[in-house]
Amino acid sequence: MFEVVKRLSFSTALLLMAVSIGSSAGMAADLRVFVAGSLREVMPTIAGEYEKASGVHANITVGRSQDLRQQIERGKSADVFVSAAMDDTQALVKSGKLRTSEILARNEFCLIAAPGIKLVPDKLVEIMMDPAIKLGTSTPKSDPAGDYAWELFRNLEKIHPGAYAALDAKAIRLLGPRPVRPESALPFPEILRRHQADVFVSYCSNAVATARVLQGATFERFPELINVSAIYGIGASKTAPPAADAFVAFAVGIKGRRIFARYGLK
Repeated sequence: MFEVVKRLSFSTALLLMAVSIGSSAGMAADLRVFVAGSLREVMPTIAGEYEKASGVHANITVGRSQDLRQQIERGKSADVFVSAAMDDTQALVKSGKLRTSEILARNEFCLIAAPGIKLVPDKLVEIMMDPAIKLGTSTPKSDPAGDYAWELFRNLEKIHPGAYAALDAKAIRLLGPRPVRPESALPFPEILRRHQADVFVSYCSNAVATARVLQGATFERFPELINVSAIYGIGASKTAPPAADAFVAFAVGIKGRRIFARYGLK
């Protein structure tokens, strides 16, 4: 209990510091925040609520985690980095680019279906393996979502022998090296509209966002027995102002967690 109180007090202190920074002289430099593409919906909300509390605006750049990490490694300036893989923020701390690396949220996996495709919760594997169904995924090694999808396939193999080989051969790798749309846009509605895939394995945050903008699109969360969970990392740059630490504290704090829950994350 003491640890929780101490953590909350520290977060509150950082936020009060940001408020002070934002109020002094009525001016504060904007924060530059690099964000993994799967958080393109939720992080602007986090940033908006943070700005209300502190007066500090956050400019968000959305992209693939690995691309953003490489940009930072090459010297691109970012005050805060949010990655879909905790390994990225930890590696940047070790290399001296970030001063912090914290767990931001967990994002489980869902199966997203195009309008007209009926999903049955206990038949998701059969639907994915149906020869008549186009199965879309991200590309392993190019996008963390692809790596997690193949981890899910390996979990499926344990209870459905032969599933891994079938899904590995069948999956259409649609996102990764060459995005079908700009990273700032949610790609799944267009993929489903164009029938590039009938169902898509991705983060539940993407599933929630797709169902909001594509009428008739549905999704189901994979069962806990086989599901995988992306652990997002967030960190402030070694050269970032104190407001960056306050932004991180806000995102990982109680208000931030409540916002993430609304977007399907834990």
